[in-house]
Amino acid sequence: MGKKEIIEEFVLATNKLKNENTSDVIIEELNFFNMDDIKTIESKTNLNIVKGIKTLTLFLPLILKKIYKHLNEDLKEEEILIIGDEEQSTKEIIERLYKDVRFITLAGDYDNIIENISKEMMEKYGLSIFYSKKVDNILTNYSIIINLKDNYYFDMDKLRNKAIIFDFSISKVMKNQKTKTKKAIIIEDFMFKIDHIDIADNNFLNSLIPSYVYEQFNRLNSADFASLSIDGKFYNIQNFADDQIKIEGKL
Repeated sequence: MGKKEIIEEFVLATNKLKNENTSDVIIEELNFFNMDDIKTIESKTNLNIVKGIKTLTLFLPLILKKIYKHLNEDLKEEEILIIGDEEQSTKEIIERLYKDVRFITLAGDYDNIIENISKEMMEKYGLSIFYSKKVDNILTNYSIIINLKDNYYFDMDKLRNKAIIFDFSISKVMKNQKTKTKKAIIIEDFMFKIDHIDIADNNFLNSLIPSYVYEQFNRLNSADFASLSIDGKFYNIQNFADDQIKIEGKL
């Protein structure tokens, strides 16, 4: 089946299975869809698809601090580029990170809301936000990039060597853009242990679960974090710093 037919079948099956107490849906292969697909499913089922962005946003500062500690680098000297088009998620990430980094820049389709974001960040935190429409011209300035947007493309050959991209988009678009130069390290998800989660043993959950499954349990406990998901492989922070960055050259 094509994507359209799969969505139609998914909606049909979900509407048959749900009851009056059903509010959320966890999709095992979430990255098969994009944000437009998710919105279509949500509108036709009147249910919320758990996307994991809350979990990713809350754990991001902790992960960055651990990475830079292992690299013996100062996170406060780094500039972060956020790519997106959605106001609330962007503001939440800025609020979580602005104290830990030197500067934050936005790129993407923020044309209609950039004024709102900039004004609120200035009024609440005295924080000046830079916005660029020509992202290819500024890529070399950033060691850390956070992508929130599906269907966004830039010239990866212009990235700083060993730049870290956190791809928080639904469809994980950055993985498909990675060039043979392997300049970027693309972190696609955070993985969590289920040891302390109150759920019966079953054959559907592995010992490590992705952010959008973990989010449903409302724990958000730093002790549950286990590893980073990169191109289908899992790395703890030390292995990530050693294998992915230090051996091939620091940031």
